[in-house]
Amino acid sequence: MGTEEQPTAEKATVELVLGGDTVADSENPKPTKKRRRWLWWLIGGVVVVILVVTVVLVETVGRTVATEIVRDRIVTSLGLASSDDVAVDLGSGSLLVQVLTGGVDVVTIDIDRFEVNGLTSSARLIATEVPLDTTQALETLTIDVTVPGDQIDQLAGSLSGLDLDSIELVGSAIRVSTVFELFFIRVPVAVDLVPVAAGNAIAFEPESVLLGDEQISVADLRENQLFSGLAGSLLDSREFCVASSLPTALTIDDVTIQGTDLVIQLSADGIPLDDAQWQQYGVCPEP
Repeated sequence: MGTEEQPTAEKATVELVLGGDTVADSENPKPTKKRRRWLWWLIGGVVVVILVVTVVLVETVGRTVATEIVRDRIVTSLGLASSDDVAVDLGSGSLLVQVLTGGVDVVTIDIDRFEVNGLTSSARLIATEVPLDTTQALETLTIDVTVPGDQIDQLAGSLSGLDLDSIELVGSAIRVSTVFELFFIRVPVAVDLVPVAAGNAIAFEPESVLLGDEQISVADLRENQLFSGLAGSLLDSREFCVASSLPTALTIDDVTIQGTDLVIQLSADGIPLDDAQWQQYGVCPEP
C-alpha cells in the first residue's frame, strides 16, 4: 500500500507596518531642515537687496535735493544773477550718515561768474561742519575770488592818478608804467604795487620804482622833492573798494598775485547762514 504524499503548507509572509507608514510615504519624504535653512537664506537675501536699493535711492534723491537747496542759498546770500554757473559738491561720504549727525562735513561750491565791483571773476567756496539748522553757526567758510589778469586793466583808476602806458603782473606785484617829461627829456618810470587787504577794500602799496633800468626805493624817492613833485600820486597808496559786492558777513583776509591772477581770500567763520549779515552789503564811495 503506497504512502500518500501530504500537501506542504506554503510559508506565509507577513509584512509588518510600523506607525502606519506606507510605501508611498517612503517615496515622498517630508522637507528636511537643510531645505528650510536654504529658504531662510533666500528671504534674508531679498530683504538685504531691498534695504540696499532703498538706501541708494534715499542717498541719491537726498543728495540731489540737498544740492539744490545749497545752490539756492548761495545764490541768495551772494546776490548772484542765477544758479546756472554754480556747482555744488557735498563730498564723497554718505550724506545719509552725515544728516543723521546733524550736518554736512564739507561743502565745496564753484562759481564760474562772480562780479566784484565791475570785475568779472570766479570763486570757490569751502564750508566745513555745515549744520542742517541754518540758525546754527557753521565752523569755517572761506572764499577764494580769482580775478584773471586780463581784468586788471580795469583797476587803472585805483592804481594811479596818472595816465598809465601799461599794467602787468610781475611776480607778487602789479607793475604800472608811464613816462615823465623832465626838461624836454622823456623818462620811463615803472612802479611795482603790492596788493594788500584793507578792511572792505584792496589797497595797492608802492614797493619799488624803476627809473629806466635803475631800481630805487619808494622811501628815497618820496624824500626827493623834485621827483616826488613830478611823480605825484604815482607813489601814493590807493584802494579799490569791494564792499558793495560782498555781504558784510565776509572779511577780506588776504590779497595775492598767483601766476596770472589776482586772488582775494575771504572768510566768514562761525556765522550762521540765516544771519542778517548775509543780506547786508557795504557801501563804496562814489568815484
